Amino acid sequence: MDRRAQLKLLSLVVIVGFVLGLLSVVLGGLEAEHATAGTPTPPAGIGQTTLLILGVDRFDQPPALRAIWFATFRPPGRSVFLYGLPTDAPIREQEPVTLGALFSWSSDRGVDPLFLAQLSAAVPLQPDVTILMDEAAFGALVDYVGGVDLNGTIFSGNEVLGFLSLVLDEPEATLSSQSRLVEALVLRLPALGSAPDVSPLQILVPDHAHLSLPVSQLLGLLTPLLPVDPAEVHVSRWSAEPVP
Repeated sequence: MDRRAQLKLLSLVVIVGFVLGLLSVVLGGLEAEHATAGTPTPPAGIGQTTLLILGVDRFDQPPALRAIWFATFRPPGRSVFLYGLPTDAPIREQEPVTLGALFSWSSDRGVDPLFLAQLSAAVPLQPDVTILMDEAAFGALVDYVGGVDLNGTIFSGNEVLGFLSLVLDEPEATLSSQSRLVEALVLRLPALGSAPDVSPLQILVPDHAHLSLPVSQLLGLLTPLLPVDPAEVHVSRWSAEPVP
């Protein structure tokens, strides 16, 4: 390992320690925010588009759920609302069953309908598109935007995956880390412009990503948001109420 790689690794360890050290404070602040103001809700109406983005570990075996995110927007408005849920969100009257434990996917059936039904009960947003991506796809997405800037250091997709692996068994810490990474990714999006070449991402389908509609249609839905204005992207945690 050369000196530059060693310095980046050391920086990553410092960041992880800093994040974990402040995690209880951050989560406490989030809980207080939602207790007083509730989860921010985008304006609903005709033309609202919602994406359900599910992260899994890998597709060459029964996948384990790693991330639950909703993205919703209503063109011609430029505002995008991103909401994350912890994978251990409980299912009321079925505890200790969680959304993560209920999740399953297969290439012929797609996402298990029971999981989708319970998720719909937790979050009243009806997805127009469901996107599944594995860890390799997320790493490729990070590299596609040129890495993410964390505290002044640029990290690659593989380095980010290493970061997330440190909190893999802690869903709350994982969601907090994902939120930070999503915010960092958003800041890199304006450089892609209004007509980015997405061919490096298209080749991820179907080995590392699965969509509920053709790629061309998904691009058509997202085009009105380009170029992305980071000030119009709002990242937050959905209020973690038990699923009815």
